[in-house]
Amino acid sequence: MGKRKSKAQDAPAPREATGLFRQVVVVAVQGIGAGAQDDAGEYKDLGADTLAHVATYMGGLELRLLQWLGLGNVTRIRGVAPAEPPAASHGLARRASAGRDPAGALGELVGDAIRTLHAAGVPIHAVGAAADLLDGVDGVTRHDHAGEGPLVALTRVAGGPGRDGLVIAAPVAGETMHGAVGPVGIARALARLDAALGALLDQLGEDSLLVITALGGRDATLPGREGGTRERAPLLVYTPALPSGVDLGTRLGLADVGATVAHVLGDATTAAGTSFYEALLA
Repeated sequence: MGKRKSKAQDAPAPREATGLFRQVVVVAVQGIGAGAQDDAGEYKDLGADTLAHVATYMGGLELRLLQWLGLGNVTRIRGVAPAEPPAASHGLARRASAGRDPAGALGELVGDAIRTLHAAGVPIHAVGAAADLLDGVDGVTRHDHAGEGPLVALTRVAGGPGRDGLVIAAPVAGETMHGAVGPVGIARALARLDAALGALLDQLGEDSLLVITALGGRDATLPGREGGTRERAPLLVYTPALPSGVDLGTRLGLADVGATVAHVLGDATTAAGTSFYEALLA
């Protein structure tokens, strides 16, 4: 699959920028881990690997756009081969903070960046579940998605009010009415994410950066496990401005994403995390 071209769109005049990008879209999925962290034993999560185990359970996954971006380059997933070359920069990110809760993971991911960017006057938009997790955080504009899926709402916001600044979504993989999530539910959620990515990618200009990652795993194939699992997050970082991605390795904290966002949008540093902005351009 070749490089996608973004469709023409009306957009507000660019604000003063310090680098290549004036928009960052972060999709932080709740429940798609890429293998147990080295401290998973402390949480009784040894052997957790949501993506690999769901793919094995389903006899393979078909995720056309995620494969093109490089999800198969991050970890072994049956049915999702490594892309040659991957369109996105790719790697893994471990959670440095304690716990398995998505709110704590999102706080580590973008908390410092939000404070830094808000102080710099950069617009920040949170969609759906991300708005709930960031409720009460200064500087965050909330966007609900009643009557439409979270990724449809994300695409709408990214192409409109969020065309300038940071847009964050945190869809839940496999969410059901009764709260029970199994491999089939997660596989269906991944398929919905993949299907929705086309419209989102078409909204991105060459001054946009898309980050797809996770807020921990949810490996229901582990005996007795129904909630979150302490896993590394897959990390995909894409822009139409670059023909292919680079290997970002394993990031030592989710805060590296926030540090990169602050670097990109505000030419600023955060209290936590190490920016990989320069690596993206290598």
